[in-house]
Amino acid sequence: MSKQSHAGEESYSIEHWAMNRAHQIVIHQGMSLVEAAQCLDYKRTNANTYALRKAIMDCLVEALTQGARTSSPAGE
Repeated sequence: MSKQSHAGEESYSIEHWAMNRAHQIVIHQGMSLVEAAQCLDYKRTNANTYALRKAIMDCLVEALTQGARTSSPAGE
């Protein structure tokens, strides 16, 4: 397998992972936030805003750690 095709597969898997994670976040935390806002429930809206932010931050940290793991040469 050439380096270019391997890089293409890796890029696709990263894109696929990112799309799946974004979808999960929107479905879970995003919809909870929308429901709280529609009910004009300030406390739930505030709590769900922080939950959405945390989910996004956790996802970014996960992406960074996964990226660092896969970009390290095998001998290191």
